[in-house]
Amino acid sequence: MDATGLCDNCGKSGRLYTCMLCGRRVCADCIDAGKRACKNCKGGRTTGGTTTLR
Repeated sequence: MDATGLCDNCGKSGRLYTCMLCGRRVCADCIDAGKRACKNCKGGRTTGGTTTLR
């Protein structure tokens, strides 16, 4: 579910999307919409606060 608020990455206010890898709520500028993953995850897999690249 998408919501509004402050982006967990950049702090921008507006519509937020949830990263499917780490759960961060991020703005349109900070998410890869095709992968539904935030730019911090960079296509990797996040587990327990660490990112493992595929």
